[in-house]
Amino acid sequence: MLKIIFSFLIFLFFSNCTNFFSPFGIRGEEAKKELQEHRNNLGFVSFLGILSASFNSSSSSNSNYTCQRESSAISSFTTPTTSANFNLPSTTDYVDLMVTSGGTQYFRSNQTTSSLRFTGKVLKTQSTSANALCYYTASAGACGTTDLSGLGISSSITSFMTVDSGQCMAIRCTENAYIRLKQYSNETASMTTLDSVSGLINGPYLFEAITRIGDRTYYTMESFDKCKKEITNFALIEIQYASFFTSQLVEVSNCNKPNSALQGISLNPALTASLQADACDLEPVNAIGY
Repeated sequence: MLKIIFSFLIFLFFSNCTNFFSPFGIRGEEAKKELQEHRNNLGFVSFLGILSASFNSSSSSNSNYTCQRESSAISSFTTPTTSANFNLPSTTDYVDLMVTSGGTQYFRSNQTTSSLRFTGKVLKTQSTSANALCYYTASAGACGTTDLSGLGISSSITSFMTVDSGQCMAIRCTENAYIRLKQYSNETASMTTLDSVSGLINGPYLFEAITRIGDRTYYTMESFDKCKKEITNFALIEIQYASFFTSQLVEVSNCNKPNSALQGISLNPALTASLQADACDLEPVNAIGY
């Protein structure tokens, strides 16, 4: 009877030895610490890149930045009595106006039904003339087929332009030029990093909740090393994605695009943490500590 009891106790000890000691494994408490440090170091690289780009893009624009022309750009006309050739942009859109030849060129918008504020910019592109000059005016007299050459189109394209209800915008340019108009917004590009900040804070808790690593349990070094490798793989994807997102932030700022152009591509560290945790399957050591 004593032999049976002794054998049973020995079985219980070895079947639960993962909670005592394993010279060939790693204790859960230490594993969680090392894995979180590994995640934080990799995640911070991508986040710092986005944070820096966000602040830089919202503080000032680089006049030497070259923007890409788009196929949807609207061409100018030379006859000043030509009717409207573009609609003013909505809150989530923008409109590009393109002058491809020298001399006096015009654009005329359709009439607006409400008072709107716009920001405009003459962009530097591969085909933009360094001497390009563009001016605008907004009035009811600029609508229809009114002779634009007789209007005082003399206000510079700026970051704050108002077109009241019933008015049209008329633009006059000289030399090759590329203009982008969007509706005015107080939103700054740095606001797009809020989700990234939130995800960076919640990521460690989410990772720990999904992996459910026991503090007193010993896990095999093989599964621990595999977990670190999976964390690195997903982090590298995030870093590449952050690089793409950063380039989008810079383009939005320098090329006068609305922040809606960034929708759907914001960095989400919480999602990365979930994927890393799901791929991190630590295996407890066996009955003899391996």
